[in-house]
Amino acid sequence: MRQFVLSPFMGRGCRQAGEGQRRLLPALAALLLACAPAFAASCPEGDGRFGTGFYPGPYLFETAIAAEKDYTPSKIRLSGLVVPHHLVVPRLIARGFRAASGFDYDRVILLAPDHFLRLKGGEFATTRRGFDTVLGPIDVDREATDALLAAGAVDSCLFADDHGVLALLPFLRHAFPAAKLVPVSISIRSKRADWERLTALLRPLTGERALIVQSTDFSHYHPHGPARLFDQQTLNLIAEGDPDALSRLDQPDHLDSLASLHVQMTLQREAYRAAPVVLASENQQEHTRAQLDETTSYKLIAFGRFRPTDAPHEPEAEVYYLAGDAHFGRAMTQALTDADAAERVAEAVLARTHGRPLILNLEGAILPNVPESLPHMTIAMPQDLAIPWLKRLNVAAVGLANNHARDLGAAGVEETKAALDQAGIPHFGQGERFDIGGLSLVGLSDLDSNGPPYSGLITPELLDRLLVKDATRPVVAFAHWGREYVTEPSPRERELAEEMRLRGAAVIAGAHPHVADGRLVSLGGGEAIMAYSLGNFLFDQTATDTSGTLLELRVFRQGTVAARLIELPNLFDLAKPAPR
Repeated sequence: MRQFVLSPFMGRGCRQAGEGQRRLLPALAALLLACAPAFAASCPEGDGRFGTGFYPGPYLFETAIAAEKDYTPSKIRLSGLVVPHHLVVPRLIARGFRAASGFDYDRVILLAPDHFLRLKGGEFATTRRGFDTVLGPIDVDREATDALLAAGAVDSCLFADDHGVLALLPFLRHAFPAAKLVPVSISIRSKRADWERLTALLRPLTGERALIVQSTDFSHYHPHGPARLFDQQTLNLIAEGDPDALSRLDQPDHLDSLASLHVQMTLQREAYRAAPVVLASENQQEHTRAQLDETTSYKLIAFGRFRPTDAPHEPEAEVYYLAGDAHFGRAMTQALTDADAAERVAEAVLARTHGRPLILNLEGAILPNVPESLPHMTIAMPQDLAIPWLKRLNVAAVGLANNHARDLGAAGVEETKAALDQAGIPHFGQGERFDIGGLSLVGLSDLDSNGPPYSGLITPELLDRLLVKDATRPVVAFAHWGREYVTEPSPRERELAEEMRLRGAAVIAGAHPHVADGRLVSLGGGEAIMAYSLGNFLFDQTATDTSGTLLELRVFRQGTVAARLIELPNLFDLAKPAPR
């Protein structure tokens, strides 16, 4: 692990922050000091408060806050935030606090790294002193800080000039003027045992009216291309949700405070049962036309107990939803002809996607006229039902790489494609790539309707279709594979997933088992995230044996993607008339 020293604005210490680099700052930030003091921080005399540090006035902060005043606060109480501390992106800091501002908090726990390696005699520090900011004073929670100090935290003067704390305090003061602060600085030399000890000490300080704010900047010291790869690995491990998996990350290649992220994720999971939603994923390179040899990345993340129908903030990203097995034939045809049933189904889906583009695995053939008698395992659906439904749900494309697409042979496939083409609904089959916005999807099926459990249909040549020249386009392997009603991949699927990862797939989304495995699993060092089985979307099978999820993908301008799963009710059961 490399040691590093950061400036309050750009990402390197005074020695590296030259004139050319400082010119890249926004005009307002350029008026501020470009480097943190090189001398040791000192405490105010007596019981005095820490000063405003190197921020001479409120204008920069007030401007960022005003720019985000129309951003809609969260409709549910947030339990945590991850915000940057470089004032290259003050709007992201303002947006984070604005998102949480719909509710009051009595206590804000602020986790930050010890940027300048001033923490002596321990692995984490706090203070009994209050703070003055350019937007007003902030008091500390003396009861909480006294408890931390009694348990071994260092009472440190490092808070006098560490931008990991000071850059956030004006935003905090504006959003929560009555909240008491618990500042915690964590040594970048700290180890896993130290993080666990701190987590245990902070656990009694959590609660409904406590907000955990993590002050963290992400990938450091790399050009944008490598930084983007580090960012994707970090996003995938955050999506997986396991703090133990964070050991695969490197500091500072991935982020400047691995300790803070571990403490945050552990407390969110254990104390709040909260999940993350990524609102922004940016890189310093996006804010200048000059080619930077070294950059810093920024993320804005909110934690909360989000319900499946919640729309947790509008990100600066394209948002897409992937769904599993779907068809409008057999018993589904009859179920959806009832107007009330159709309304229940449509409302359940749109309440989760909020009308954003949906991409699903379409099983069976679309026909102008469906024969009255077909074998039970043959799926055919009437065109005048399927097409309106696809449009009603805002289906942006359908995958045809599955074992039912050829139920009625080549003629059925051509009828299906013709109906979709006429309706203007894109489709992609085996090995075919579909591009939408900044995202690419490739259809892959390892199953044949006339073959064994798997037929080895996915070949190295088909896997090579995952390779794209544009590294800024995240690629999704949309795979139809596995065994029915089994939510664990076999050695065959594990091997395929590894080959997909090696070819650069950022996301692997699977279907066919009819049961959702309900988890995201990172592969390699976080290079890819896999939802092995999304289960059923719209299928004539009840909840007794099946289940389904949606995979939400937030695609950010820099070419990273954040994934999360959203539970689905059984839409077939929902379409059935309620018992009298």
